[in-house]
Amino acid sequence: MAPRAQKAPTPTMKDVGVLAGVSQSTVSHVVNRTGKIPPETEQRVRDAIEQLGFRPNETARNLRLQRSRTIGLVTDRIASSPYAGKVLRGAEEYAWERDYLLLLVDAKQDTNIEAAAVDTLLARQVDGLLYAAMSWHEVDTPDSFSSLPSLLINAWHSPRRAVPAVVPDEVHGGRLAARAVLKEGHRRIAYLGGPVDDPARIERERGFREELAAQQVPVNEAWIYTGNYQMRSAYALTHSILDAGEDITAFVCGNDRMAAGALLAALQRGLRVPEDLSLVGYDDQEEFADEVTPALTTVTIPHYEMGRVAAEQLLGSLESGVAPVGATVPNQLILRDSIAAPRRA
Repeated sequence: MAPRAQKAPTPTMKDVGVLAGVSQSTVSHVVNRTGKIPPETEQRVRDAIEQLGFRPNETARNLRLQRSRTIGLVTDRIASSPYAGKVLRGAEEYAWERDYLLLLVDAKQDTNIEAAAVDTLLARQVDGLLYAAMSWHEVDTPDSFSSLPSLLINAWHSPRRAVPAVVPDEVHGGRLAARAVLKEGHRRIAYLGGPVDDPARIERERGFREELAAQQVPVNEAWIYTGNYQMRSAYALTHSILDAGEDITAFVCGNDRMAAGALLAALQRGLRVPEDLSLVGYDDQEEFADEVTPALTTVTIPHYEMGRVAAEQLLGSLESGVAPVGATVPNQLILRDSIAAPRRA
């Protein structure tokens, strides 16, 4: 009977240190991301780890560091969104780069599920918590949410309890949208916004007004319109505006769906976009804004960046012990085909 093959011994930190020419404690610092190691030394250690096939004992490491290396993310309904879901990807990718796992629970805007989700994540000993909202608005997370380092994404907290937040710069976004048509020479500009009490509409309209004022273009209050972010709403508004004979050359719209509604109404009236009427949307809605004809010039909401920044701040807080402070992430203008210089001054 042939002798049983001997199993190769599992490489240890000591083996890695010998191969890399460093101490075992240096290997530990590299593996556990503790202490400051010169880049060239860290690379030698990582090369030795790869060559030997060394795998740290995660359970032992986490017990020693008193961490689970997981973070929890509760959302209201982002997981079912075709574009706001980029928040999840941004947070997950940064966490993965730092050797953390992200546990997701979609609470579907149910406060009971939110509370249960937070309690469940705490029971699984996550190291920190994130809460991401589908649309920019005020939230009131369960009390237990603040028992660990935590951050909001695309939301702000009620006055009852302060939680740092990573949010889009909606005022800047409104300014970008206005600036796009002002740069083309438009001066007769209408604003087709969402509901008057919607926080995003308030901030975007504020930015719109600020940019017109900065460029010494008066705001015509009769050309500030209220819709509901749906195509049907902007479609009806545009027909009404054109029926009234308003001499408008550009529409800045509250979102891409409203811009599409205005586009459809304009085309039905025999107007060409952008030759006769320029349009700017908002959201850069995936598989929508760049698919209509003409493709929409629009302003992005930095969902991916917000998720990544939030994860970066949360993990930075866990490693430094300094509480996260939140951040305002800039929006960006995406220039496409729906704006041009006005045919009449």
